[in-house]
Amino acid sequence: MSDAQEIFPPVEDVESQIARDLARRAALVTPLVALVIGLWRGPDAALAVVFALGLLVGNFLLSAWILGYVARQNPGLLMGVTLFSFVFRLILITVIGLGIKELDLVDWPVFCITLIIGYFVLLVWEMRSVSFSLASPGLKPKPKEIWE
Repeated sequence: MSDAQEIFPPVEDVESQIARDLARRAALVTPLVALVIGLWRGPDAALAVVFALGLLVGNFLLSAWILGYVARQNPGLLMGVTLFSFVFRLILITVIGLGIKELDLVDWPVFCITLIIGYFVLLVWEMRSVSFSLASPGLKPKPKEIWE
């Protein structure tokens, strides 16, 4: 058993549950948004929506994996790793986005707008869920565990 495991209590997989909930929400809206945007601006725009929302979901899942791993290994490093992983993931999204632009695969303005708006919409949607239930749908506390 490592020193961190002796000092800190076991860590639940909260970040992964939230990331999976965000991924589920993105999976619900992606077909509809892609259809509407595709009818308006064409198939390249629909593909841009799918790529952008897929990139967002990948970003949230990667973030959850990094934070969960660090929280289990050494919780004292969590704040620093959070900051540096955020910067790393922004750079990664930028490089992927520039690669997509350079390859001219999708409607670039739609990709960028979807990436920015999708990020905030998914986070606000999750935040509203947490604020209404005081826990994310997958994270509702179990009374027995809390009071025992």
